Amino acid sequence: MAMSYYTKKRIRDYLIHFIMLAFLVITLFPIGWMVFTSLKENNDILVGKIPFGTAHNDCMKMELTPTHLWVMSSDGGINKIDRKDFKIEAYESERTSSTSFVTDKDYVWVGSANRVLTRVEKNNLKEHEDFDLPLGAFDQAKVVATSVIRDIKNDRLWYTMQYRGYEGLIEFDTKDLKVVKAYDLANRFSPFQIKCIARVGEYIWVGTDKRLFKFSPETGEMKNNYDIAAYLPQGPVQMDPMGDKLILSGMTGAHIFDTEKGVVTRTLLKDRAQTVLPAKDAIYVGTNVGYERFPLAGNGVTRVENLFFSVNARGDIEKDNGYVPAEVSAMAVDGPTVFAGSSYGRITKYNAALGRVENSAEAHKGHRVVSWVNYVDMWHNVDFGLYLRNSFFICLLSMIFSMVFATMAAYAISRFDFPGNRTFSMTILLTQMVPYLMFLIPIYSMYVKFYEITGIPLKGTFFGIIFMYSIFFIPFSIWILRGFFAAIPYELEEAARIDGCSPWQVFWHIVLPLAVPGIIATGVYVFLTAWDELLFAWVLTSADTMTIPVGIRNFVGNYQNRFDLIMAASTVATLPVMVLFFMLQRYIVKGLTAGAVKG
Repeated sequence: MAMSYYTKKRIRDYLIHFIMLAFLVITLFPIGWMVFTSLKENNDILVGKIPFGTAHNDCMKMELTPTHLWVMSSDGGINKIDRKDFKIEAYESERTSSTSFVTDKDYVWVGSANRVLTRVEKNNLKEHEDFDLPLGAFDQAKVVATSVIRDIKNDRLWYTMQYRGYEGLIEFDTKDLKVVKAYDLANRFSPFQIKCIARVGEYIWVGTDKRLFKFSPETGEMKNNYDIAAYLPQGPVQMDPMGDKLILSGMTGAHIFDTEKGVVTRTLLKDRAQTVLPAKDAIYVGTNVGYERFPLAGNGVTRVENLFFSVNARGDIEKDNGYVPAEVSAMAVDGPTVFAGSSYGRITKYNAALGRVENSAEAHKGHRVVSWVNYVDMWHNVDFGLYLRNSFFICLLSMIFSMVFATMAAYAISRFDFPGNRTFSMTILLTQMVPYLMFLIPIYSMYVKFYEITGIPLKGTFFGIIFMYSIFFIPFSIWILRGFFAAIPYELEEAARIDGCSPWQVFWHIVLPLAVPGIIATGVYVFLTAWDELLFAWVLTSADTMTIPVGIRNFVGNYQNRFDLIMAASTVATLPVMVLFFMLQRYIVKGLTAGAVKG
């Protein structure tokens, strides 16, 4: 049965709409992908991971109460596990990065890079409060670690972070909930990075990547410093107080440091120590295959492995596959029972007396990481605000100068028959056939020579880059606007002259208003081209006149490529031109069609 005309028309319309929608999706896909990528972590971009990544829920700290086991994970997760059935009774994630924890009777204090300091109530994990500390501007993604310690007796908490350029320590009153003082620890050994802190007696010990410092909060001064490079060349990752001693642990072992004598008195382990737990009669050191128990008296070291079950790619525990050696990153001890935590939130309950695993659990999975912070860090890594202002200033003036000269020249070419008119028009067109890259070296040499002769700098100045953009855009703009002016009926100008208008009045009051759509369309093209131009801006600008493309290029360095920040900066750079386009699209559409038909 033959289809009717209306059925065919409906099918044809649907097909046309589908094709148009497909082209729209294809056109917008790069912009959508850019925005999507700007919200991802840099590591996920580098490894080609398409979905948003999941925050690691590695076990960071454990605390025992008579009825519960508290497990804190690296994503800011707080797991309250019932010791009897070994299941999660309550859970809440603070969604933090570079996380550290310290606990007291009523609260869990969370130090982090993105939320700085957070207090969570143990009785209701959903009740939490953030505190802003005077850290100044910093890139959250570059914070390696944070450290928090608690002095319950004096209602004090100290916060610091491992971040290049930060050498401070903040004292916080946990009773009045306010900052007491921010200490600057810079000294003759600066620059250094603070890796961890611990309190022994009235002093705070500060472990850095260079030395170990003894700091007095009362005077705000460094009392002593100690060279521990022979034991921990990269500095301690963790420091645990034990009476008047400190257990220093890191990449090259765990060592007992006598704070009175200022020397290492005993080396427990010469391999990487994942975590350290001083207990009543022994010191437990987590390793990359299990843990080792070092008695305080005697030499009977106990080594335990195969504490954890294997984990699949999704992070799920697979008990059927048996035990695997795994690092112990958090520990808690109750008599012969050892609770150990590892990566992927694996938790095990080990009976040391019987030598067997009695139970196992898994901390709550980490949250999906949507890195809104990329848009904040973007401004901290480079002076993006300066580049944004420079781009607006340079592109706007380049567009204005180009349109002023090109408008008058295009009108003259289209309306007046003078000797060389056709040759001049063809010469303008020929200039567009030479790749603009070929002009880079001559222009650079001309700028240098001009400075040598006159002493007036062009390179690195706003005038220099605006002048260069203008001389490039004026020829093309003349050729485009020539068609717009030619499309305006000449009879309108003749009528104006009969009414007594001068040539300038004819141009200003009659021709120019009719050519506005074409001028706007050409001006938008000039603005967008200048906005995206990189090569000449890179060579001819200085630190004070760099534009957005140069600023985005600065996110690629010798030691790291911050593709997440590149995408965030590109998104921010795209928004102004998109707004400009939508505001002027009515004129742009008119301009694209104004010169299509002459007469």
